[in-house]
Amino acid sequence: MLATALMPVTAPAQEYKVLGTLSGAAASPAQALKVDEAGRRLYAGRQGGVDVFDIDSGERKGTIAVNGAVGGIALAPDLGRGYASSADGGSVLVFDLQSLAVLQTVRSGGSEPRELEYDPARGVVYVSNAGNGQLAALDAKNGASRGSLKLGGRLRGASVDGRGNLFVADEAKDVLHVVDTAKLSPLGAISVWPGKAPTAMANDVKERRIYVSTGNGKMIVVDPDPGQMLGVVETGGKGAAGVAIQYAPARLVRLFMPNADGTLDVVQNAKLTPSLESSKAGIGGGSAAAFDGRSGRAFVSGADGVLVIGK
Repeated sequence: MLATALMPVTAPAQEYKVLGTLSGAAASPAQALKVDEAGRRLYAGRQGGVDVFDIDSGERKGTIAVNGAVGGIALAPDLGRGYASSADGGSVLVFDLQSLAVLQTVRSGGSEPRELEYDPARGVVYVSNAGNGQLAALDAKNGASRGSLKLGGRLRGASVDGRGNLFVADEAKDVLHVVDTAKLSPLGAISVWPGKAPTAMANDVKERRIYVSTGNGKMIVVDPDPGQMLGVVETGGKGAAGVAIQYAPARLVRLFMPNADGTLDVVQNAKLTPSLESSKAGIGGGSAAAFDGRSGRAFVSGADGVLVIGK
């Protein structure tokens, strides 16, 4: 009995919960989120604009007006510039990161521009045009066209790996297109089967793993080097899903996946062994996601603003 009484009591694991809501200039769900961890700012794209928040205080620092729904956001801190796509307007707006002043608006090189990806090595912003499957490259400094590539399908999330490759999710073809960034030419495609309708990805370039969120309740883990699927995690949510990555010690990463049906899934990959850590319904209601490593908090789209997620 004494031995039993002296046994340590294990505290129950804390669940992820909503710690607060960041309210923008208009009551509208966020459709794109991007964290500037060094600058301590969160950029939240929605219908009609991009709201900019101080991550630490939650204060809204300003709003950048955008004509139409914001499909994606990219940041180039080294150039002091940000980029927001207008899915309705077929354009990309370039703004100053400090003053938030609009510098120029350029054509997206296709129809229904969605996610944007900045490639600092090439000084290019890649535009995923979902409407006609056109991948466009824009000069990050002056917005001029640096070429385009017809991939077809419905292009969504994109990520560069620092080795001259760009991966682009195709929601219609259920693949990741692989593109040579030097030549802007196709290198092939990686299937995300049994996933369907991939919409977003997180690229762990150190461990060489790509985590792909799909619309049929699965996260697919891909090794980009041989171009093959390594694992599948069954998640609780359904519909289009976003993903944001947290890097933790001891080769642990967490993937925060908000789903269109309002479920927030958290997948962890401990020492390259992925599993579902948490699945909670009734959080959010969109697929936009971002993570701030300094505060250890995730940000996901809510009905009327950005939800701050933590334990």
